[in-house]
Parts: sequence; structure tokens; C-alpha cells
Amino acid sequence: MVRDQDISLQKKEEQHTDKNTVVAEWLIVILMDKLRKAAVIAGQKNIPFVLYRKLINESQDAVQEELATILERYVVIQVFTYGGFIPANFQKQNVFTFDKFARVILRKNRDLLMQCLENLDAQPV
Repeated sequence: MVRDQDISLQKKEEQHTDKNTVVAEWLIVILMDKLRKAAVIAGQKNIPFVLYRKLINESQDAVQEELATILERYVVIQVFTYGGFIPANFQKQNVFTFDKFARVILRKNRDLLMQCLENLDAQPV
């Protein structure tokens, strides 16, 4: 009897994992489609499209911020510091393909993923 319950519980967990995988893949497809459309618009206007801005660290005089933008076929994430007596300085830059960015942002932070989707939906056509 206990063995049957264990097997039943294991099947439910597998179904739950399968559903999560399907939802994650669906989100990736939706995000990639929106990224491609935004890239076309950004390319036509020759202006990068901002996906999100995230404040990382803020002191009295300076700010460290993460900024994700779409440039042509890539998403660029830059971490930079500015303000006070500190000259603007890039700490880190990462360049991702749309597919890689979608998978990284899904694993990294779902709130940022949702912010990206909201910003992409709000873009003027």
C-alpha cells in the first residue's frame, strides 16, 4: 500500500515537472518572438530598445545599475556605476543571442522576465 502511494506521488511530481517545462518553453517562445519584433523596430530607428533597468546597489553618492538592451540580433546586459565623484564606468557587459537570453532570464529572475515582457508589449510600433 505504501509502495503504491510512493509511485502515485512520484507520477504526480513528474506531471508537475512536465507542466513546468511546457510553461517555461512557452514563455521562451513568446519572449523570443517579442525580442525579434523589437529588434526590427530598434534597427529601423537605430536606437537600442531597453528591456529592463535594475538597481543593484545605491549609496549616498553613487549608483550601480544593470541595464538590458536589444541591439540588432543580440541582447546586451551591462552593469555600470555612476554618480557622485565616480565617473561613469562599465563593470561588466554580457552579450546574448535571443535564445540564450530567454533561457538565462527565465532561470535567473522571473520578475525580470515579466518586466521584459511588459516593456516589449508597451513598445510603440
